[in-house]
Amino acid sequence: MRENQYVDGTYAEKAKGWHASESPWKAANLLTLIHRHSLDLETVCDVGCGVGEILVELQKALGPNVDFSGFDVSPHAIFIAKQKENDRLKFRNEDIITSSSHEFDLILLLDVFEHVPDYLGFLEAISARARWFIFHIPLDITVKGVVKKSKWMMYMRETYGHLHYFTAESALATLSNTGYEVLDCFYTDDYDVTDKMIPKYPRARLGYELRKYLFRMRPALAAAIFEHFNLLVLARGRRDHTTGV
Repeated sequence: MRENQYVDGTYAEKAKGWHASESPWKAANLLTLIHRHSLDLETVCDVGCGVGEILVELQKALGPNVDFSGFDVSPHAIFIAKQKENDRLKFRNEDIITSSSHEFDLILLLDVFEHVPDYLGFLEAISARARWFIFHIPLDITVKGVVKKSKWMMYMRETYGHLHYFTAESALATLSNTGYEVLDCFYTDDYDVTDKMIPKYPRARLGYELRKYLFRMRPALAAAIFEHFNLLVLARGRRDHTTGV
């Protein structure tokens, strides 16, 4: 995988639409955590924002008194995102680590750090930039995937640029080891994004129904066995500890 694929347009060709169709679903899950913990927000930043649709959805829900910022290293994504700007919604074609000293109440890292070569250094560096963080982490290590000789992990590497793979336990340990205090988490299911993912053929549909039933009864077990699950995590960053906020 070329490291500059996010800059030169390669990733844009692979990820048609920059996953914008997932934005209402992701925003709804984000709002669950935000409201559950009564987060008092004045500034929200989405790092790796793509075309910015998640921030558009959040602005609708959180109202006119919150400032939203989106950062992405892809000029192709930011060109599209900038067409959605308003007085309280801005997008930057920048690497937040190297080009900005901004701090925020909440930083979103949604399906991001699995793409970063030095993901531990990245997580440590950004941890002081916000009071709270919400992570959406794909759980690419599964029993089914290992039995199938890691075909799923290789698919995610070749198609979407995943360099690192996680279980729920290793994802949470990664955050703890890089300076975050995990406050809450829950599993999400890619199959909830759209009915188009639901299999049509009887045999595949039976497997889907089994997966769905297991997730309802034992979500952690389902996520350990099957692909297409993720972990949504609310964590406290180091901004509180370094500034006394």
